[in-house]
Amino acid sequence: MALANAGTSVSNSFIEMWSDDVKQAYQQQQSKLVDTVRVVRNVTGSTYKFHKLSKGGSLKNKDRFADIIAMSDTSKSVGSGTYVGGTAQNSVVSATLNNFHSGEYVDDLDMFKTNIDLRSTFAQSIASALSRAVDQEIIDALDTNATTDANPFNFAGLTKANLLKVHERLNEKDVPTNDRCLIISPAALTDLLTDTTLVSSDNGLITNTALATGYIPSVFGFKVVISNLLDNTGTTSGVRTCFAIQKDAVGLALAQDMTARIDYVPHKASHLVLGTMSGGSTVIDAEGVVTVNVTE
Repeated sequence: MALANAGTSVSNSFIEMWSDDVKQAYQQQQSKLVDTVRVVRNVTGSTYKFHKLSKGGSLKNKDRFADIIAMSDTSKSVGSGTYVGGTAQNSVVSATLNNFHSGEYVDDLDMFKTNIDLRSTFAQSIASALSRAVDQEIIDALDTNATTDANPFNFAGLTKANLLKVHERLNEKDVPTNDRCLIISPAALTDLLTDTTLVSSDNGLITNTALATGYIPSVFGFKVVISNLLDNTGTTSGVRTCFAIQKDAVGLALAQDMTARIDYVPHKASHLVLGTMSGGSTVIDAEGVVTVNVTE
C-alpha cells in the first residue's frame, strides 16, 4: 500500500528548489541599540534596580578642624563656611525583566527532502528575532519616558538647525558629550541627507561618506542609528517619535543574553531550534534623554 503524501512539505524548501541556500526575508539581524545603553548582565530576579545619584555640592572655606559636611546632610550646618551646590540624593529606577522564546521544529524526515540545512537557517532567523526584541525593550522604555516628557521637540523635519537644538538641550543639562546616540527613522535620515547645509559636496559638514553611502554614521557627536521599531501610536498620525540619548541615561538588565540552541526531541522525531533571552530596560536619568517628534 502506497503511503500518502500529506505532511511532507517543508515551506517551499524541497529539493525541487535549485538554490543551495534559503534567502531569509529582509530583517534586522543584529541589535542596533544594545551598545548605546548601559548594560548589566547576569541579573538574578525578576527586576533590577538602577541607582541614580543626584547633583551634590561642596563646602567653601571650611573652618579649621571643622567636620566635613556630607552632601546628603540636608541641614548644612557649616559654621562660618559656605555650602555651594545641591543635596546628593540616591534614587532607584527598576527595570522589569521579560522572558522571550523563539523556536521552530525541524522534522527528521524533512531533512532528507531538502538540500539546505534548515536548522542553521532557523537558528539565524531566531537570533534576528531576539535581537529585535532587545531593541524593542529599549525603545519601549524610551516611549514610556516620552509620555511624561513635558518639553519634547516637535519638528516638521529633522534638519541641521533642529538637530542643533537637540544638541544644545543636552549641553544645557551638562550631559556628557561622549556616548551620545541619535535613534531616528528612515524618513528622518532622509531629512538630514537632503539638508544641503549639512550634507553637500560644496559646503556641507558631512560630504564624502554620506553622499557615497546614503548614510550618516555620526553627526555633532551623535552616533546615528536607524530603527524601524520606532512607533507613532503615541503621537499625531504621520509623526514619528525619535530619541537622542546618552549611554548612561538608559539601562538594559539581562538575566540571560540571547542564546540559541538545537536539541533533539524524540517524541516529536524532530530537532527543536530554540532561542531564549531574558531582559528589560528602563530610563535611569531622563535628563539624558530627549524626545524628538518628527513629522514624516
